Amino acid sequence: MSIQHGTHIIHTVQHGDTVYSLSVRYQSDINEITRANSLYPPFTELYGIYPGQVLVIPKIFSDRNQTFYVIQPQDTIGSISQSFSTYSELLVGINQTIHNPNFIFPNQQIQVPVFIYQVEIGDSIWTIAERTGVSINELLQANVNRPSISQDLIFEGVTLIIPLPMSANIVVTHPLPGTIVHENEMIEGFARAFEANVLYRLFDDNGVIVTEETFTTADYGAPSYSRFRDRIPFENSPTSAQGELQVYTRSAKDGSVQDLVRIRILF
Repeated sequence: MSIQHGTHIIHTVQHGDTVYSLSVRYQSDINEITRANSLYPPFTELYGIYPGQVLVIPKIFSDRNQTFYVIQPQDTIGSISQSFSTYSELLVGINQTIHNPNFIFPNQQIQVPVFIYQVEIGDSIWTIAERTGVSINELLQANVNRPSISQDLIFEGVTLIIPLPMSANIVVTHPLPGTIVHENEMIEGFARAFEANVLYRLFDDNGVIVTEETFTTADYGAPSYSRFRDRIPFENSPTSAQGELQVYTRSAKDGSVQDLVRIRILF
């Protein structure tokens, strides 16, 4: 998969915007914005953008993998959460700049739980959905008003916004779905967990347990959302090319699995 690393900005075009002005505003590059959004013939005029279009803008010289959404006047936390198939409390919880979810401001940038993928030859919305475990409806919802993207046709080189795997209390930022996991691979994300305990395990598609249930801890316990990270140990060698990473918590009452997040991965 052609995952796009670094920092990206999701910007809705306003009257007066140009590719050049956006490149300056977001510390980007004209050619990178043009490529990421197919702003060239035969899709549109070269550098042609129109109010209401949603662009993915890659920042230059950024080594952090994160995506920010630029708030519009009509937005609410609820509407943004719906667009990116996330949860309002989670969206607020991973953004320390949101002090009151009822007061967000136009042009404010907030981190959203998505990643950016560049379409390759042979890709379709269906194959990307199957590979990542994200539904077609979720993919299309995250890319409303994007140039050169539809359910029936996408073009090589254009970027897609893809929601991250998540539950109401856990979002996994690494590894990304459809990517290769090696022994000692980093696992990262945000969690709201009792006593900060986050559990995970790894299976291959033959049912072999590659990683027995193990745990890591988030920086803080509930009610806060905070980062967790660990290195994934392999107790057994995978016996298939694909598998599933499960990240979850357990009930303090009866030990049942809660907040289960499933990530389809490769070995």
